[in-house]
Amino acid sequence: MISSLRSKVVRCFPHNNRSLSSAISTSNQNVMKEAYSALGVNIPAPITSTPKPVATSSSAPTIMDIPPAEDPLLHYITSRLMQHGNRAKASRIMSRTLLHIHAFTRAPPLPIVRKAVFDAAPAVRTLMHRQGGKTVPKPIALGEKQRTRFAVQAILKSIEKKSGALEWKLARELISIVQGTSEVLKKKEEIHRFAMVNRGNAQTRI
Repeated sequence: MISSLRSKVVRCFPHNNRSLSSAISTSNQNVMKEAYSALGVNIPAPITSTPKPVATSSSAPTIMDIPPAEDPLLHYITSRLMQHGNRAKASRIMSRTLLHIHAFTRAPPLPIVRKAVFDAAPAVRTLMHRQGGKTVPKPIALGEKQRTRFAVQAILKSIEKKSGALEWKLARELISIVQGTSEVLKKKEEIHRFAMVNRGNAQTRI
């Protein structure tokens, strides 16, 4: 009889311990410990729901953050690269250009593209107007979209006579603009210098 009672208690105690472990008081826990020791049964470990921390390796390779395809600047450059309506080919050229930039610099490519376009963008342009019997140059300030258009146009024009694949030439040109060694920056300085010389001819509103 005692042996059968002991087996029943052993089967019931773990269930009670799991259901009351979060609600019973300290005195009740001591009573259950004494009951386990009197029956000669090992005290089961409490069941917790705390998840085990996942081991992370600090030497994991860094994943490049590829910019989204719907980025406005990349969309515009892709449109300028497109020929005969073949946008899929232009998209592949732009994707390979980003990969080349990342391979050359080991840095995220999109900030480099943005910095290059911003550095190559002129602030003014000069238009020739007829006044009386002579032609007068008049500098005109450019908006943000106009500056981007002239910058991309100057970058693509500068790589036309260079040899190599288009994506490789474009990546090299963008990197050289950021480094300050591109001919596009010299042409931008000439445009600004010519506009400053003729700033007296600019039309101003009072």
